[in-house]
Amino acid sequence: MALEIRPATQSDANGMARLLNEIISIGGSTAYRQPFDAQGIMDTFVSPKRGISCFVAVKGSQLLGFQALEWADPDWPGEEPLPPGWALIATYVDPHAHKQGVGRALFAKTASAAKEAGVGFIDATIRKENTGGQAYYQGVGFRDYKADAETVSKVYAPA
Repeated sequence: MALEIRPATQSDANGMARLLNEIISIGGSTAYRQPFDAQGIMDTFVSPKRGISCFVAVKGSQLLGFQALEWADPDWPGEEPLPPGWALIATYVDPHAHKQGVGRALFAKTASAAKEAGVGFIDATIRKENTGGQAYYQGVGFRDYKADAETVSKVYAPA
């Protein structure tokens, strides 16, 4: 059965929460520490205020991953806010489906959505211990642009 990449809907939220909660429970690859319910998935990934896109990867009835893209918050109160035109990406792939092309297939759709939305640059901030995540983003064309004690930030220009 072929891998299908399509926009995420409310009916995907429970499956997305299960997948992300498994990743959170394993630890080491996401900054999230608290589990998500379906509403949290909707608010954070599927339909956030600054959302651009959210795609799911499905094979048959199994959700294998999802990828969300949203505009950077222009009112970010933290250190080093991103400039206008920048977006943030988040990718989650079922730990049992790594190295099967799920992330690459998701990114093909996300990169197209970013270009269509007029995104200038996409930021991916990855935990340093998540070497698989760093390799994934590097493999789809992201390049390092900053780092701190806990994370590496990579950038991609969709244009």
